[in-house]
Amino acid sequence: MATKKNMTNTALVSLTNKPLDKPTTLSDSGGLAARATPAKDGKGNNVLWIFRYRMGGRETPQRTIVFGKYPDLKLAGAREKRERCKVWIADGKDPKTQLELELSKAVKPLTVAEVLDNWISEYANGKRVNASKHKQQFERWIVPHLGSLPLAEIKKPHWIAALKKRSQKYPVAAGYVLRNLQQALKWCAKSGHEFDRSVFDIDLDDIGAKHQAKRSQRLVEDDSWQRLIDLLKWIEAGEMLPYYKNLLILLITFGARTQELRLATTKEFNFETGVWTVPAEHNKTQAKDQARGDSGEIKRPIPDSIKPLLVALCEANKGGYLLGEFKEPTAVSAWGGNIWKKLGHEQKWRLHDLRRTVATGLNDLGVAPHVVESLLGHSIQGVAGIYNRSHYLPEKRQALELWCNRLDELLSGEDCNVFLLRASNDKRS
Repeated sequence: MATKKNMTNTALVSLTNKPLDKPTTLSDSGGLAARATPAKDGKGNNVLWIFRYRMGGRETPQRTIVFGKYPDLKLAGAREKRERCKVWIADGKDPKTQLELELSKAVKPLTVAEVLDNWISEYANGKRVNASKHKQQFERWIVPHLGSLPLAEIKKPHWIAALKKRSQKYPVAAGYVLRNLQQALKWCAKSGHEFDRSVFDIDLDDIGAKHQAKRSQRLVEDDSWQRLIDLLKWIEAGEMLPYYKNLLILLITFGARTQELRLATTKEFNFETGVWTVPAEHNKTQAKDQARGDSGEIKRPIPDSIKPLLVALCEANKGGYLLGEFKEPTAVSAWGGNIWKKLGHEQKWRLHDLRRTVATGLNDLGVAPHVVESLLGHSIQGVAGIYNRSHYLPEKRQALELWCNRLDELLSGEDCNVFLLRASNDKRS
């Protein structure tokens, strides 16, 4: 229904010029009015646009905003502001606050650095496990060249030039930074900020970037488990820091993500129930799981063979990190990325490939795929993921016991007391 227009431009001109002894108000509909006060110099009255509103029912106090001065702000412009304010009120937002925000943006344009910082602090820190890495890359690739400039003035050539400064040396990282930049700006667009959208047209070829090579390695094959045996024997020899030895043992046992163990604390392990509960904030698929109504936690039974090691670690590091200290993901990844060389393997593999190894091994042992997926902490897709909230603890316990027995056999036969049964308190040799 159209707003009834009670005010006219003619009436406003008259209000501005006619002699006044006291302040006079000329009302339009919807809370809008023009308030005139006698001019001290006698050269016309001062006319201000005011808007009266309430944030609740009539029992709530009336509030007033000054939109601006007439004739600087015309009747049509004042009515447009009134309609925007009514939309904000319907959304539960105070028009005064919203107008102040708009003014602050106009006075101080949002810079590129501010946009990227806002995305990191307000989105990535809660949604991305590598948020700190994203921030570091922005600070190296984007901020030194464009950070202080207003976002609204940056065009496609500016982004390309900034990214090209390092892309020749780091072509894979360049693509990673570009994708995160575009995602940050999409988030910015949802917040109502205006900027040149051609940044979304930039592709890898524009900046000389490359896709990361896909590596999908498993240490077990249909005809040979030799690479996994090599790794088990190398771990048994123990020529490494205890941190990494324990990390490898637990990665191979549970098929967990590296970050789940890097960040694991002793309070996550309940030896009475025999369950390791990975908190939602350590789970890579937390957002997907919680969107379906799950807690986002991953629950894994503790096999009997690994329990002594976990008990020893929890006692030694009570109240702290399970592995005794915190290590950055880059440090752990770099260390794990060289194991294949030390073992003399021809094909490169990394720590994440141990998850694929566990998954393949469990499937070869006849464990049901849905149990394997749940054990790995994958988000179950489709109808099953929506309606099935089971953690499959009995099935996962049976699968892990079967897997640990298989590891024992691979290392030194069924009659051997293998490393998985012992707590590791080794010194670096």
